[in-house]
Amino acid sequence: MGTQLQKRKLALLGAVTLTAVCTAALADEQQVETVVVTGTRIPRPSYDLPSPVTTLGADEIQHSGTTNLGDYLKRVPALAGSLGDFQTSGYNTPSATDLSSLGGLNLLDLRNLGYVRTLVLIDNHRSVSESTGSAAVDTDSIPISTLNRVDVSTGGASAIYGADGVSGVVNFVMKHDLEGIHAKAQIGTSQDGGGGKYSASLAAGHNFDDDKGNITVVYEGFNQESFYFSQRDFTKVGGYTAFVPNPANKGDKDHLIPDFIPTNDAQFVFSAPTGAITTDFDKTTNKRKFPNWLGSGDPFDLGTYVGGGVAIGSDGMPFAEDLQGDFQPIQRRNIGEIDGKYEFSRYFEIRGSLQFAGVDTKSKSYPTFDEHTVVLPDNAFLPANVANEILANKYGEGSLAEDYLQLRNAELVKRQTYRATLDVLGDIPNPTFLDKFRYSGSFGYGQTDIDDINVGNRIEDRFFAALDSVIDPATGKATCRSNLDPSATPPDLHNIFKGDYRFTDEDNLDSRQYPFTFTPGPNSGCAPFNPFDPKADNRAAIAFMTTNSHTRGVITQTVLNGYLSADVPAFEHWGFAHPLSLVLGGEYRKETSKATPDQWTQLGYLWLSGASPVNGQFDVTEAFAEASLPIFEDRPFAKELSLEGAVRQSHYSTAGDSTSWKYGGVYSPIEGLKFRATDAVAVRAPNIGELFAPDEHGFAFVNDPCDHLYVDQGTSFRRPNCIALMAALGVPYDPDHADLNADQSIPNIVGGNTHLSPETARTLTLGVVIQPDFLKDLTFSVDFYNVTIANAIEAPSAQSVSDECVDLSTINNPFCSAVVRTVNPPVKGQITQVTAQQINVASFKTDGLDFSLTYHQDLADIFKKDVGTLDVHLIASRLDVLSTTPLPGEAPIEYANTFDGGVDGGPAPRWQANVDFVWTWDPVTIDYNIDWYNPVLAWDRQTVASAPDIVDRKYLHIPARFVQSIQVDVDVAKGWDIYAGIDNLFYQRPSIGQNGLPVDPLGRFFYVGVKADLNFDGSGL
Repeated sequence: MGTQLQKRKLALLGAVTLTAVCTAALADEQQVETVVVTGTRIPRPSYDLPSPVTTLGADEIQHSGTTNLGDYLKRVPALAGSLGDFQTSGYNTPSATDLSSLGGLNLLDLRNLGYVRTLVLIDNHRSVSESTGSAAVDTDSIPISTLNRVDVSTGGASAIYGADGVSGVVNFVMKHDLEGIHAKAQIGTSQDGGGGKYSASLAAGHNFDDDKGNITVVYEGFNQESFYFSQRDFTKVGGYTAFVPNPANKGDKDHLIPDFIPTNDAQFVFSAPTGAITTDFDKTTNKRKFPNWLGSGDPFDLGTYVGGGVAIGSDGMPFAEDLQGDFQPIQRRNIGEIDGKYEFSRYFEIRGSLQFAGVDTKSKSYPTFDEHTVVLPDNAFLPANVANEILANKYGEGSLAEDYLQLRNAELVKRQTYRATLDVLGDIPNPTFLDKFRYSGSFGYGQTDIDDINVGNRIEDRFFAALDSVIDPATGKATCRSNLDPSATPPDLHNIFKGDYRFTDEDNLDSRQYPFTFTPGPNSGCAPFNPFDPKADNRAAIAFMTTNSHTRGVITQTVLNGYLSADVPAFEHWGFAHPLSLVLGGEYRKETSKATPDQWTQLGYLWLSGASPVNGQFDVTEAFAEASLPIFEDRPFAKELSLEGAVRQSHYSTAGDSTSWKYGGVYSPIEGLKFRATDAVAVRAPNIGELFAPDEHGFAFVNDPCDHLYVDQGTSFRRPNCIALMAALGVPYDPDHADLNADQSIPNIVGGNTHLSPETARTLTLGVVIQPDFLKDLTFSVDFYNVTIANAIEAPSAQSVSDECVDLSTINNPFCSAVVRTVNPPVKGQITQVTAQQINVASFKTDGLDFSLTYHQDLADIFKKDVGTLDVHLIASRLDVLSTTPLPGEAPIEYANTFDGGVDGGPAPRWQANVDFVWTWDPVTIDYNIDWYNPVLAWDRQTVASAPDIVDRKYLHIPARFVQSIQVDVDVAKGWDIYAGIDNLFYQRPSIGQNGLPVDPLGRFFYVGVKADLNFDGSGL
């Protein structure tokens, strides 16, 4: 039954297009020109749309010198929370909903509501995702060289384009009908080294048969160097500043002493560059099992311990080494495209495009680590004095804690994206009651192949075999114990931590099942690993105990779309200003996603492992309609009045039926003044990862909200809820002294949820456009927006789940049921596991104002002589509300004007502005850009409200972003330009305690380039 229904739906969609094509072929020829803009399928100027559209043209993009569209588009305030290179590389790399890596991707996030709610189009076509489980499109896979403009529409997109456009749509409109050769090359580097960028592109196009046909071929290549934390004085060891608990803050109930202070001398005490070794396990002398020795044999200096496993001035692992990595990935990008079209007649035109994008990125993040693993006294590399201390304790074992700097994790992601589109369009002979009768049909197919490689991934059983080294009595050299005694098992934790049969607290492998991946013995290849000297020659050991693990993914998308459009002249005869314009159509779309980790990853044999295959698909069949009716034109107090509406009915194989709609209008009482408004409902069905990702067991760092350091940093409910929670567990609890942080990561279960329901957004926009008579070349607009997303799908972090449990009005909530606390020693009441599955929360809400100004001035009108022209483009916004309501009936949590207020963790400033000044005086063009936003809270609002002394007041806000850039372009000959530019002209740096806000740490960046636009005979265009 389902198969037959599917076939009927496909046949119906095909008939819309094929019937129109066959009818068109019988008629005579006449050229008809139309202009379709983003946000509608009805041709009209963009400023006549009820929904605001921000447009960035090819010249603006060229003048920026950008080689990264994602980072460039953050200039648009509505896109400031997008994920760029800094957010998706190294230590910062996030995971998608199915745990696949987002490493190296550039993802757009409109209104700070999440990249999953932003629909990205290329020439009004959907594009296949570059992240398994989601619809996320990597802007790095879009060629810059043939980009004509970028349209950003933030209202009512779902009714026009379908799901995923809850917060809006970003449409990349490409250049077509290219003639001649268009080439460009650019190089750039930062002032202090690192992050170099090299790009080259070549596009060649030719029109033929009286411009009826065109063929265009494009190639674009890009190489980017990595940028590592040690390449800047303010991020390397000794320069990186972090906030840590204030040791002077003891019993400060009057909030007079800052809870946290900045320092560039902070360390994690359960680690050290040479290893941190605990030999004293006596509860009376070393209750917390602090390290006693360094791997060098020197006593471990604990410095000033401030809690949470952190100290100031200790011998532990510096924050800079542990919490940072690459700030910018190595990237290799190769994009090729063939684009063609032929107009057989006004009734039949065909357009097609084939594109390939290969994007490889690689970045290093944090080292592999163990907070507790066992070292024996006969270890080949252990200093004799430490060995003697181990022999003297009751276990005859020591505990090693270390971040192994020679085993720093690195990720290489290879993505190959294929896109193909075929469009047919033309006129249909008009019945007497219709005008401009047209059809359009399109077929699109996309596929992304992903190879996500964890480079040098630690093989757990081999690592502990290599760590368990001894001196070979026959040679007097270090060797693996298992080489001499194949029956030997590396020591596990079960003596020091009674009953814990694991080699380390950082994996879940049962030591009693050892070995897993090799056969011990003299021919195993095991080489001893020296963990006590970060400069030791461990190459043989690393070769034995690491591997490149792979997770391979395949994503496909198939789209069939067809629609008819026409005008109904009768409405003009009935007294309306113009005919009614109509669009009727349908769409079928199928998406599949599959991610398959290699066997060792699935079995949990590796440091980064435990992931399971994720395989899912859905299809959706939709019918849509759109109408626009100009009611008045050139009437007294009604220069223009028009209304429009759209509706889309969708049936998802996974989520059932849904309806999106919008209506709006434009009213102009007089010339130069327009009011516009849109009200819309958009629906987003859960994506494949949100639905089908299996439960995965991993680890997450969690600051226990009931710990004495954090119990007063939440809502007013936190302290009494923590007391009630511990009472229910039957464990003693003093909120002012409770030390619940176990100085280790917490087991964390994450996964999809097949019971998710679609989320629904209501979007309202109200605006005015001013084009005054006395300044004909000035256009100013201001638009109010309000977006409320009900039943929103969210994947809360382990930290968020832990916080929400005690920050809501009662502990009888679903978050508390996801947090497991132990009633057993050594730390009663401590969190031992957090489950953070995809859920439908109550709502997200945002509202504010958008501003736009464009101005063109011929300077001769001012200076009475030719000194060129000046163009100004201002985009600005004010954010009033950005909130989440976790559960119905609970108070909303406000994130506006905070450093990480966006759903994707981006900044959410109150005010933002980007202004571009372009002075052109042939042959010189100078572009000066200012990108600004106001200071934002460096801590969340609830924390500041509960603990106003969280830090000294001068550190409460991250300073304003004020980045200025300049480019000078000289037209040296017809068709030839050379240009040079500087980004971050005045070298603004990240704030104290931050390494990416208000700017990333790259610093001042210089670039030069050359551009050529030539005829095929070499003459300039």
